[in-house]
Amino acid sequence: MQSEDAKFIKKRFKGGIIEPHPSEPSIIVNYKLEAAVYGERDIADPMLADKKDCQRIIRLKTLNSKTDVAALAREVVDKCDLIHKSQLSDVEQIIYFLKNRKVSRDSGGSTLKSASVRSKSEARILDKVNNETDKASIRNIDDYIELLYEELPERIRGSAYILQLARNPDNLEELEKNEAVLSALSRVLREDWRKSLDLSTNIIYTFFCFSTYTHFHSVIVQYKIGSLCMDVIDHELKRYDQMKQDLERRKNAENGNNKDINKSQDNNLDGTIMNVEKPKEMEPPRRRIPELKQRPKSGNWSMASSMTSSASSSSLLKAYSMNNSYHEGLSKELQNSSVGNSTEDLKNDPKRQKDEIDKLNKQLKTFAKKQEQLLRVAFYLLLNIAENTKLEEKMRRKNIIKMLVKALERQNIDLLVLIVTFLKKLSIVRDNKDEMKELNVVEKLPRLLHSSHSDLIQATLKLIFNLSFDGQLRAKMVRIGLLPKLIQFMSDDKHHSIVIKILYHFSLDDKVKAIFTYTDCVPLLTDMLLLNLNKKSDIDLIALGINLALNKKCAQKMCENNRLKDLIERTFKYRDATMMKMIRNISSHEELRNEFLDFVDDFAKTINECDDEDFLVECIGVLGNMILPELDYSQILQAHNLIPWIRKTLIPGNAKDDIVLDTVVFLSTCATNDELCAMLLCKAEVILSLIELLKAKQEDDEMVLQIVYVFQQVLRNESTRNYMIKETESPAYLIDLMHDKNIEIRKVCDFCLDIIAMTDPNWASRIKLEKFRNHNSQWLTMVETQEADDIQDYGTVEDEDGDLPVYLTSDYLTQIYQSGESNDDSGDARTPSNSSFSRPMSRYSKDFEDFDILKSSQSQEIIEPFPVN
Repeated sequence: MQSEDAKFIKKRFKGGIIEPHPSEPSIIVNYKLEAAVYGERDIADPMLADKKDCQRIIRLKTLNSKTDVAALAREVVDKCDLIHKSQLSDVEQIIYFLKNRKVSRDSGGSTLKSASVRSKSEARILDKVNNETDKASIRNIDDYIELLYEELPERIRGSAYILQLARNPDNLEELEKNEAVLSALSRVLREDWRKSLDLSTNIIYTFFCFSTYTHFHSVIVQYKIGSLCMDVIDHELKRYDQMKQDLERRKNAENGNNKDINKSQDNNLDGTIMNVEKPKEMEPPRRRIPELKQRPKSGNWSMASSMTSSASSSSLLKAYSMNNSYHEGLSKELQNSSVGNSTEDLKNDPKRQKDEIDKLNKQLKTFAKKQEQLLRVAFYLLLNIAENTKLEEKMRRKNIIKMLVKALERQNIDLLVLIVTFLKKLSIVRDNKDEMKELNVVEKLPRLLHSSHSDLIQATLKLIFNLSFDGQLRAKMVRIGLLPKLIQFMSDDKHHSIVIKILYHFSLDDKVKAIFTYTDCVPLLTDMLLLNLNKKSDIDLIALGINLALNKKCAQKMCENNRLKDLIERTFKYRDATMMKMIRNISSHEELRNEFLDFVDDFAKTINECDDEDFLVECIGVLGNMILPELDYSQILQAHNLIPWIRKTLIPGNAKDDIVLDTVVFLSTCATNDELCAMLLCKAEVILSLIELLKAKQEDDEMVLQIVYVFQQVLRNESTRNYMIKETESPAYLIDLMHDKNIEIRKVCDFCLDIIAMTDPNWASRIKLEKFRNHNSQWLTMVETQEADDIQDYGTVEDEDGDLPVYLTSDYLTQIYQSGESNDDSGDARTPSNSSFSRPMSRYSKDFEDFDILKSSQSQEIIEPFPVN
C-alpha cells in the first residue's frame, strides 16, 4: 500500500499510573499514545497502527511548606487532560508527599508548567533518562551496561535498571541474546557480591526472572549462577551467625552487672527479628518477589516493577549507604566495645547500656530484613532450576540441605514458605531425607506450625507428610509432641486432607495407636464419617479409622454415645465396603462383640442379597468374629438359607479367594460353641466340600490352616467325631499334613490326630507309626549323610545288619518330610517358598497350651484361633 493512500492520522491518549518524581517537586503522569493511519477506502481498518509508552512531567514550582494541597491538586487535575477527575485523591496524596519530602527546591516561578510529550526512546544516555524518568527502556541497555563498569553506586543503579527490564517477560528473549549484558552481570556478581546486598539482590533477581522459564535455564547453567548463589547463601548465613554471636557477647559483657536489663534483653534475637514492624517510611526499599502460592512460569512483572521504578534513582544511593551501614556500623560498634574507652562509663550508666544494646539490636534487625530479601530470591532461583535432577544432585553435594535447615531459624514468613517448599521437593529422594534426619529437621518444624500464616502451615504439613514415610522420623515426631498439634488441624478445611494422610502414617505403628486415645482424634474422626453427606467415605479418613479400630481403646471410643449403631446403619444404607472393614476391625475385640448382637441378622441377611463382593467379604468377616455363646448359629444358617450359598461358595473356582477364606473362618466360628451347628454342617455335606477345597488349595497355607481348624472344631464334639473319622477322608489328609513345612499347620494337625487316636484304636496305631517314622527320619537322614561322607573319605563300608526296611528309605522320608525341620513346637511359622503371601499370627496358636487338660476331659472347651485380617 502506497504512502500517498494515507489520508489522516488518529491519535488516542490512555491515562495510566500517577507517581511522584524521585528528586524534583514534580508529578509524573504515565500514559499510552495510540496512533493509527487511515486511508480513504477503508476507515474501519487502519493502514498502520502503533503504541508507545509516554510520560508527562508536571513541575510544581510554587510548592512549599505553606501550599494548600487540596487547591493545588484541583488545579493540576483541571489543567492536565491526562488526569481523570476520579484521580483527584491520588494527586492530593502525591502532592502531600512531595510537600513533606526533604529535597532542595527553587522558590518562585509560575504556578504550573506542562512539559511536552516525551517518548522513552528520546533518552540518549542514562543520566538524561534519570533527569526525566526512572523507567528503564530496552533501547538504553548499552548505557546500563556501561554503568556496571563504574563505581559501586553506579553498578547498583545499572543493575536496578536491568532488573526492571528482566521483570517484564517480553524482554527476556532479547536479554538472552545480549551476551554483553549477561556476561557483565555475572562478572559483577562474581567479583562484587560481598560488597553490597543490594547489588547481589538486583543481579540474582535478574537471573531469577530467567529461571522462572525452563527455556532459559541454560542461561543460568552457562554463567554458573547456581553455584554463585550457593556461595552467597553460605556466606550470608555465616555472616549473620557471627554478627548475632558478637551482639550476644556484647550484651553479656555490658549487662552482666545489671540483671534487670539483662532480663529484658535476654530474648532470642531470632524470635524477635520480624515481630516488630517498622513504619513504612523507615523501611528499606522492598524487593517484590512473586508469591509462592503458585510457582511463576509465565506472567508479566511490569506492573509490579512500577512500585520500585519511580523511586529507584533517588533511593539507590541511600540504599547503598544503609546497606553498608547496617553491617559495618554494627561491626564497628562491636569492635569498639573491646577497646574499653567508655566501658567504665557504660557500666555506671544502665540507661546508656540499654540504649546501646537497643541500637545494635535494631541495626541487626534491619540488616536481617535486607539479607532475607537476598536469601529468598537466591533460594527461589535454585528451586526453579532444581527441576533438572542433575542440577539438584549437584546442589545436594554442595550442602544445600544444610543451608535450608539453617535458614529455618529465620522469622520472615515468605522466606520460610520458600525454604519449606524447597525441603519438601528434596525430601522425596531417600538420600536427601536421610540427610534431613541427621540434621534434626523434624525438631525445627513444630515452631512453624504455631504460625498464623496458613500457607506456611500448609507447606510445613506437606514436608512432614513426605518425612513421615520414614518410621524413625515418625517416632521422633511423636516424641516431640507433634501428634496433638496435627489433630488440631483436622477441623481446618484447608489442612484437613494432608493432616489425615500424616495421621494415617502415624497409625501404622501399634504403639502410636494407643496414643490416639489420649486425644480427641477418634471421636472427631467418627463424627466426620457420620456427618459425611456423600455416599462414599473419604478414602484417607476411613483408612485412618480402619487402622485405629485395630486398637481396643480406640475401638471403644468409636462405640461410645451410640456411634456404633449409627455407623452400621450408614454402612448398610450406602453399602460402603471401606466402612464395613472398619466395623469388622471393631468386632475383632472380644469386649465389644456384645455390641453387635442386635445386628447379626442384618449381616446374615446381606450374604444372599449383596452383589458387591468387597462389601460381602467384610460382612462375612464380621460374622466370623462373632464367637458368642448367646448365638444359635444353626438357627441363623437355616433362617437365612445360608447352607446352599456356603456349599456353592466352597466349590473351587466359584468365588474369589477372599470370600472363600472368610467363609471357612465363619464355618469354624459356627462350629466352635454350637454342637447342633456342627451336626448341621456334617449332614449338609459341608465337610465334604471342605475336603474338596483342601485338595484344590493345598498350596495355600492360610486356606489349609483355616480348613484344618474347622476339622478341629467338629472333632471336639462327640456327636460329630465319628462322622469325621468314618465317613470322610479327613484323617488321611491330616496325616499327610502332619509333615507340612508350616509349623502352625503341623500343630493343628497333631491336635486333631491326637483326638482321633483317643477315639479310634485302628487310626491310633497308624498315627503312631507315622509319627514314629517322622521322628526317626531326622536321625536316619543324619546317619545317611554321615555314611555318604565316610564313603567319600574311606570307601564303601559293609553293613552287617543289612539295609533298613523299605518304608524307612531316604527317598520315602524325603517325600513325606522334605524340610528336615525339627518337630519342636517352639519354632517360628514359615511360609512355603511357593506361597505368595505370609500369614499373621492365628488364634489357634493358644490351643496347645491346654492340650493336657483336653486329654483328661474331652468336653473341655478349646480356645478359638485369632481372626484372619
